[in-house]
Amino acid sequence: MAEQTERYLVLCVDRDDDLGEKAKVRGPVIGREDVLAAAMKLALADPEEADANAIFAAVKKYDELKSEGMECEVAIVCGNKERGFAADRAVSRGVDAVLRARPFVGIVFVSDGGDDEHVIPVIQTIRPIVSVERVAVKHSQTVEETYLVLGRYLRMLVFDTRYSKWALGIPGVILILVGLLAVFGAVLAAQIAALLIIGGAALVRGFNLDRYIATLLSRGPASYIRLFATVTSTLVVLVGFGSGYDYMEAQAGNLAAQVVSKPSLFFVYGAQLAGYFITGSLLLIWVGLAFGAVGSLLANLARESSRWRREAFLLVMLALLYFPVTTFSAFLIHGQSQSTILLVSYALVGLAMIFGLTVAVYPRVRVRAIPERE
Repeated sequence: MAEQTERYLVLCVDRDDDLGEKAKVRGPVIGREDVLAAAMKLALADPEEADANAIFAAVKKYDELKSEGMECEVAIVCGNKERGFAADRAVSRGVDAVLRARPFVGIVFVSDGGDDEHVIPVIQTIRPIVSVERVAVKHSQTVEETYLVLGRYLRMLVFDTRYSKWALGIPGVILILVGLLAVFGAVLAAQIAALLIIGGAALVRGFNLDRYIATLLSRGPASYIRLFATVTSTLVVLVGFGSGYDYMEAQAGNLAAQVVSKPSLFFVYGAQLAGYFITGSLLLIWVGLAFGAVGSLLANLARESSRWRREAFLLVMLALLYFPVTTFSAFLIHGQSQSTILLVSYALVGLAMIFGLTVAVYPRVRVRAIPERE
């Protein structure tokens, strides 16, 4: 007898207000006939709308409870198309309006899953939810949840600066630059510029160069010396590669053309071409590497770090290796026995000097570096 006096509300929530936006029906909607009419309007406005199925399911649940002799009512409460706080506040106000019309001891919540179930905590603060009925619509709840997750990631790509500069900034620069070049008829230049920008962005992100530079600049004035030396060293080395190619073209252009036309000739002329390339590029490449080592040396001196000795040791190694590499390039070009003797001599002298420096200097560097690590 006590159960017959209890009244329950069968509630369907349309959090994003599809009922108002598509069917032009304002919530809340109370009563079986009005709810059924609203569901039909929404289904006619958008036959693929999942909320229409949830409303029909709420009416069905209402009929089932009525047939069991329970006192109940069915209603629809709408939120806001913007979702979020505005939608939850609208749902809360709608539930309050329904509960003021008639007293209910509990709520039977009917939902198609996904976004609408976000309001369950909001409703529970107003009246207990005694049952949750989820409608398994054929469009699948998983699909709706996938759209929600995809929407969150898209918002991150647009509004989070950590991602938007790569997802929108780089493509924006490419589109503007390609558009400007295309206006002036430089289609090939536009394609090359797009490839360079994409390649540069991939290089920076792939090797974490942006974070490396940011970390480097946060370590004080000495880091600026290291950064300048690193960038300059890289540029000089790249110019060295270009210089080596130009020298090879100037000295053995015909051989290079033959190798390009018939790759099997690489095994015949490859060593000679490599020798010309090394001869033309070696000086600039060595200058670039030395510039980077000098920059690190100066940065460590500015920080009063004992690690400057390591860079000084590297400079000595570069100086000792220059002559063997030069002789090796001459050997590749001419193949003379005199070059072989010089190469072995330079290698032995360099090995002896490196061994002497290692025995005399490295133990002191290692001992002095230990307190710095601690």
